Amino acid sequence: GGKIPAGQITGNGQVQIHDTIVDVPDQRIDWLSQHYSPNKTTHAKVTFQDITGVRGNQGNFSPTLANALSQVDGFIQVVRGFNELTTPHPLDQIDPAKDISALQDEFALNDMITIESKLQRLQEEWSKGGGRERTTIEHEQHLFGNLRYTLENKHTLHDLQLGAYDENLLSGFGLLTRKPVLLVINIDESMPRTQEIIGPEYSIHNAHKILTLMCKLEMEIGQLDDNDTAFFMREYSLSELVLTRVIQHAYEMIGLLSFFTISAEEVRAWPLSAGASARQAAGTIHSDMHTGFIRAEVMAFADLQILGSATAMKSAGKWRLEGKDYVVQDGDILQVRFTTPIRK
Repeated sequence: GGKIPAGQITGNGQVQIHDTIVDVPDQRIDWLSQHYSPNKTTHAKVTFQDITGVRGNQGNFSPTLANALSQVDGFIQVVRGFNELTTPHPLDQIDPAKDISALQDEFALNDMITIESKLQRLQEEWSKGGGRERTTIEHEQHLFGNLRYTLENKHTLHDLQLGAYDENLLSGFGLLTRKPVLLVINIDESMPRTQEIIGPEYSIHNAHKILTLMCKLEMEIGQLDDNDTAFFMREYSLSELVLTRVIQHAYEMIGLLSFFTISAEEVRAWPLSAGASARQAAGTIHSDMHTGFIRAEVMAFADLQILGSATAMKSAGKWRLEGKDYVVQDGDILQVRFTTPIRK
């Protein structure tokens, strides 16, 4: 899976990075494991990086911090929205909207520095001549000029819809506002609705990026026995606890889906970029499967859950063979047919 930092508004600005690899909760693989009773069950995994030293209103990031942030696939910004006198806010003020804006401004500032530097190099390249094609330089000047215009008008670069060529061109620049952001607002029972915390305009345009959580309450609930946990979750209308929701939202946010493989030895969920082909999925399992790919046997989890077996799936016409260009769907169950490459 991808890497996602949980960016916090923190204290002294010193950079520390802590990696944690976590299982992606998925009721589908739990069902498959119960149904097939394999020797081993493996969930899809995603890496979270807790990067301390990230805070707003500090000027541009240090090279070490900027490099760390540029390497990840998306951000989780954890924002405080509760009052607790025994735990003072590092900036001495509880203002979630201000905290969100401050960090986004820092991201935009660092991106602007990168873009301006690139535009200057392109202008120098244009003036010297004798290098790359003029049309190539002009295209890049137009692209980075468009990026600068977007930031100057208070939009993030993630809002831009770019073609595959430009996406690939920008991939090595680590632009921070090109990356998706999941906002996690930590509140208590007395706090108002999300729209009242950070403003209606932000909520309307970015609702899919926001989780409002009562982390302290959910931590306490999670320490209870099963019966009490179920009672309090019903009491507070919680269908899932905080960790499950954050992991699942982050996994989807960075554009990952899960496909499954089944055998007597192992039932496994594999992370895959949305839009990837059957051959790319095969390569996720093993490089030999990518090289020698022939066909993929495909079943949809939802159909299998209803029909109960591969035999019933075939009888119902729900089992099928797909070629290398088939776009894998979330919840597909694959068995790859391939030839083993000849080793020289």
